[in-house]
Amino acid sequence: MAEKPAIRRRTPTAAEQERIRNAIKEESRPEAMEANREFGRQVLAKKKEAVAATAVVLKTLLDEKERQQLSLADLEAKTGIGRSNLSRLWNQSEPGVTLETVERIAAALNLRLTLIPQK
Repeated sequence: MAEKPAIRRRTPTAAEQERIRNAIKEESRPEAMEANREFGRQVLAKKKEAVAATAVVLKTLLDEKERQQLSLADLEAKTGIGRSNLSRLWNQSEPGVTLETVERIAAALNLRLTLIPQK
């Protein structure tokens, strides 16, 4: 097995070191720290909204799959998405699902997706 080459890092110039020190000092101000915390709270809130919306969509697709009495194998044949991946969508607490995947499943179930912009 070949040995990995050592990573060489250059030493920052005096001007770069000064910019780094100033950035650290700026980020250490209480107002900046609170602004960063608030930004983090907003990001988490949006993520929770997205997870909740995804759960509603996936639940709707699952309900329709069951209403049509389709098995995962049936849905696999219609979508080309593996059974294990389909199962994972409905069994993970926060599945990473793409819009393309949702569209493929919806089309296989003869459902039409409509995206409505938020007000």
